[in-house]
Amino acid sequence: MPPPPRSLGPEPEDGRFADQAWRSNCLHRALLRTYLASDALVRRAVAVPRLSVPRRRQLEFAARTLTDALAPTNFPPANPTAVRAAVASHGASLVRGARNFLDDLAHNGGRPAKLPSGSFRLGEDLAATPGRVVHRNNLMEVLQYEPQTRQVYTAPLLLLPAWVNKYYIYDLAPGRSLVEHATRQGFTVFAVSLRDPGPDQAAHGLEDYFADVAARSLDVVEDICGTRSTHVVGVCAGGLLAGLLTAWLAAGGEQRAATLSLLMAGLDYTDPETGRPPGSAELLRLTGLLTGGGGLVSGRRIGLVFDLLRANETLWKPLTRGWFQGDRPAPFDIVAWSEDGIAVTRPLFQESMRLMGDNLFARGGVSLGGRPLRLADINVDTFVVASARDHIVPWESVYLGARSLGGRATFHLVPSGHVGAVINPPRPEATYLRRGGGLPEDPARWLEGADVRPESWWTAWTRWLARRSGPRTAARGCGNGRHPAREPAPGLYVHGRAGSTGSRGILP
Repeated sequence: MPPPPRSLGPEPEDGRFADQAWRSNCLHRALLRTYLASDALVRRAVAVPRLSVPRRRQLEFAARTLTDALAPTNFPPANPTAVRAAVASHGASLVRGARNFLDDLAHNGGRPAKLPSGSFRLGEDLAATPGRVVHRNNLMEVLQYEPQTRQVYTAPLLLLPAWVNKYYIYDLAPGRSLVEHATRQGFTVFAVSLRDPGPDQAAHGLEDYFADVAARSLDVVEDICGTRSTHVVGVCAGGLLAGLLTAWLAAGGEQRAATLSLLMAGLDYTDPETGRPPGSAELLRLTGLLTGGGGLVSGRRIGLVFDLLRANETLWKPLTRGWFQGDRPAPFDIVAWSEDGIAVTRPLFQESMRLMGDNLFARGGVSLGGRPLRLADINVDTFVVASARDHIVPWESVYLGARSLGGRATFHLVPSGHVGAVINPPRPEATYLRRGGGLPEDPARWLEGADVRPESWWTAWTRWLARRSGPRTAARGCGNGRHPAREPAPGLYVHGRAGSTGSRGILP
């Protein structure tokens, strides 16, 4: 069905046309009406009847990318804010903009910078919660954080990151750190920091990352804490690794996972619209486009793909502000983290795309560590968080994954985007949606019956964990005889630049 005609006025949330000139100036008003009419025409043209859903989505993405690029705000003479800045500064803004353009061309691969260079320093402004490296191998470091209470819960937390960004989304900034919050609530917290792979690691695939990252980090946590019950946590693609680890334990009859927490992570990749998985063929074609040198999938190219999903905010806004107006965006910790990507080994990328595209986990088509794994085998309590405005993992997909689990799952929907939903410190305006009882088959039905809960999901999560963590015991120091405390957190690997260029917003 073709999309409804767009009214000849910008959407209220479209900040590109916030300047009053788009309404008061007859020339700009005509430009805006022409652009919006053309955009509506293109959107109707790609709504081809009887076209398969994947092809339709590809056409819609291409059309949106094209029309976003052709917006009048992206051309200096047609951008009233840029023209006004040039007149008011007697051309100085244009000089600064040209300087910014040349700087981005030389140092940022031609992409407009999203924050000023050197805005943050790891270990001080970001990833600053006190801790130590307690284990290191060829693919990862395990960080243990210092206790913030005299007593801690028996069951520790193990945080597994996605493999396209660095781990410190869990430990973003003081006051905005999930690690800091959990340690202050009396939990012993461990986090895995992945190495930015270079040519020496390029041959490692999913089996290697499972054995040497997921399973090995759990062994380290148990050895240091002297427990056989650990809360396993995964964010985005790290949720896949956490889910595989929990299913592997269940397949072996090992009760070593106290709970599973999935943050913006889908495990059942059935398309809610078609009822089928997307298929791996299209996803695997990305490998060639994203592969850089040394058999590595480039973190910078992956970041560009993510940028195109929200091009107006992540590409065109910093371009017009930096190159046309001569300004740089204000420093923002989430942006600094999102720009600090790492490369992915080609085998890991391909195997993950095949697993997701063909929905092998949900269908029982995955074997790791000599054990066949199925999503339904996960029989522990699971805390699931999804984001309502997620442009990477739609909340409906996260919901379907929660329904496919074998244990009890509680589902929480946060009114934010993919990354912003992770950063949810307790504050008066924090809310999430939750529904009592089970999870209906239709996500829309769940949404209709959900209630607004006036608190941060961090608060709900640590309260939920506490009931499943056993009694309190004396606080644990970092490391032990077999895993001595080494360098202070955030460790060495977080600074690595083997397969990527890192974030210009972060000082080395």
